[in-house]
Amino acid sequence: MTEYEVDPVVWFSNRQVEYPPPHFIMATTMLTEDSKQWVLNKLHGRFAVTMNTSDLFAFIDTLGNISFEDPSEATLYELRWS
Repeated sequence: MTEYEVDPVVWFSNRQVEYPPPHFIMATTMLTEDSKQWVLNKLHGRFAVTMNTSDLFAFIDTLGNISFEDPSEATLYELRWS
């Protein structure tokens, strides 16, 4: 039988915020479907996804830019996806 562990932070909170507050750290690597799923599964802090409207052709395979509240999570994201 498989036991599942429920993380209360993930279950009872909204980790993805609508817009990044000024203290969020923006990652330079663009967000894709795979990287967003990785963020949801592996990281625990809050994040925000924003669209960069200056380069419309850059968004064919990406979801936009991602910002993290925790600078260490931004570093982990960059190390994994850059």
